[in-house]
Amino acid sequence: MAAAKPGFGEEIITLTKGSHYRVVSRGSGPEPIVTVGVFRGYTQFGNDSALSMELESEKDGPSPMVRILPCLTVLAIDVLSFKPEDKEKEKKKEADGYIG
Repeated sequence: MAAAKPGFGEEIITLTKGSHYRVVSRGSGPEPIVTVGVFRGYTQFGNDSALSMELESEKDGPSPMVRILPCLTVLAIDVLSFKPEDKEKEKKKEADGYIG
């Protein structure tokens, strides 16, 4: 078995905010939609869950756009760069006792 690349180990089980992904999803036509950008989190799309992706912007283009991708349409996700979760931030959130 080949050795894993640095940063690509068991940690990549969930999508993490701030990581850079290429997402291939179904569109309304025969061709898939390819979205490249930074994962900003999960959101609701009707009764379904969706991915919120901040699209890469052109150098002199408008401010970054956010694309909402319903999870049911996702065909594949490529990890371009992985940003580990901030474990201290998660522990603090749990310690605050917030239930939401």
